[in-house]
Amino acid sequence: MNRALSYITLGSAVLAATTLVGCNSTDDVSTNSILSNLTPELMGLDERPVDIKSHMAVTGNVDLRLFWGDLGRATYIDHPSRLSPYPIVYTSGQPR
Repeated sequence: MNRALSYITLGSAVLAATTLVGCNSTDDVSTNSILSNLTPELMGLDERPVDIKSHMAVTGNVDLRLFWGDLGRATYIDHPSRLSPYPIVYTSGQPR
């Protein structure tokens, strides 16, 4: 009798906890919802939205720095004039 009473008490406690707390989810977990977007955390084939944003930021930064080098070469101000009759000392350390 004591064992049956403990099982009934335990079952009632589990039922009360399940009823009070529940297993409800605010997300739609239906089959149609899952099948419509199998990889919700990915934006590309292998990247999350935050990965794509950081990649675009790095690419934009590199492009901007390359722009200034391209502009110097296009306007011929990336190196000193070679018209001097004296030897030119390059202080950048890069040979010309």
